[in-house]
Amino acid sequence: MKHLSIPAPRQASIPVARELLGYVVAAGGDAEALVRRAGLSHPARALLDPRWTGQLSRLEFSALYAEAAWALDGYAARQEGREPLTKQEFDLFCQCLISCRTLRDVIARATAFQTMLIPRMGRLELAEKGDVAEFHMATFRTRRNVSAYVSDLTGLSTHHRLFGWLIGEDIRILSVGFRYPQLVSRACASVLMLHPVIHNAAENFLRFPAHYLELPVIRTPAELERLLERFPFDLEEIISKEALLSEKVRVVLHSALARGEPLPTGQAIARQFHLSPATLKRRLAEEGFTLGALKNACRVDLARALLGDGGLAIGDVAQRVGFSDSTTFSRAFRQWTGHAPGAWRMQEEAPMQPLPLADAAPG
Repeated sequence: MKHLSIPAPRQASIPVARELLGYVVAAGGDAEALVRRAGLSHPARALLDPRWTGQLSRLEFSALYAEAAWALDGYAARQEGREPLTKQEFDLFCQCLISCRTLRDVIARATAFQTMLIPRMGRLELAEKGDVAEFHMATFRTRRNVSAYVSDLTGLSTHHRLFGWLIGEDIRILSVGFRYPQLVSRACASVLMLHPVIHNAAENFLRFPAHYLELPVIRTPAELERLLERFPFDLEEIISKEALLSEKVRVVLHSALARGEPLPTGQAIARQFHLSPATLKRRLAEEGFTLGALKNACRVDLARALLGDGGLAIGDVAQRVGFSDSTTFSRAFRQWTGHAPGAWRMQEEAPMQPLPLADAAPG
């Protein structure tokens, strides 16, 4: 039985809101004016004060995030002597995709459309290797600062969420590559992109199972109009029309790994979804999963991503996925994949060839 993909309830992150607002101030922006545009009742000086004990609602946080993201993108664009992307251009970009037949057609059309927005948007490209798809978002930015970082990571996350929304599926991400060093806190990065991010990658990319490419677009123009009222800054917007509990639990586990936290216990996850531990166990069993199997799946997803990056020693990868030593990790990784970590890394070094999207059906 499937259930609506409603994200696990959580309070808006005050430290992340404060961090984003601080970046705007550091870039020369007017924090009080930004807060007023966002429609918040709290003054900026309160939000910027670490001693403040107030709360932000989901919609207040999304409004502040939207204003901060547009402000930082504008600052990064002006530094490079170009015009920033506008909300109207972004909405037109989304609207041109709604009549496509499949996700493959969506990416082909997005690739064609974005050429009119260069350099306000990055160059898009799709590659495939076996059963894995790799979506590239090549940036034209020459400066690697916090403003550009927030803007590009928001853009990469936006493509993932928009593609998933169009096909009504929470697209399972295998790995995320980002060409910047880590310029924001881990908590902030994990809010902007709800999946562990490989920093200092050669290019910005999303890897996901290729079978999603053939799924049909199921949304309507009317639904898109409603979505664009707050998208992509409402991070708890329902993306899929229905999703299994196991997929929602997987999101929670990936989020914990992204923040560098221990994986939550079954009791903690059950409490987050307002279930008893016994009900959580039964519901997962009905879907063919155990919590242990899901935890291992998330660990192997992250391990593959970090090994594929090549920038970390195997011992460091072991620590990132929750193992105390590389020997135990290597044994577990061989059990999961049939390969030793080093052999997997060598296999992943083979380059992926871009596909000629210009010949794809226009949808």
